[in-house]
Amino acid sequence: MSEFTLNHQPQPWREGLNVAALLAEQGRADDAVATALNGAFVPRARRAATLIQPGDELTLIQPITGG
Repeated sequence: MSEFTLNHQPQPWREGLNVAALLAEQGRADDAVATALNGAFVPRARRAATLIQPGDELTLIQPITGG
């Protein structure tokens, strides 16, 4: 079975999976996280067009606020 990693945790890969769909499946608000695929920032506007491939590493970064 093919896999990718999400925040360093193996996940099953499936064809056609994109970053936006994965965020929705995870219950993450689109504006609540930053995304990086294989170390490269993925802007919100590009998430639906950015396909996840086997072996990819997706990182979700939740901004920390406060002071």
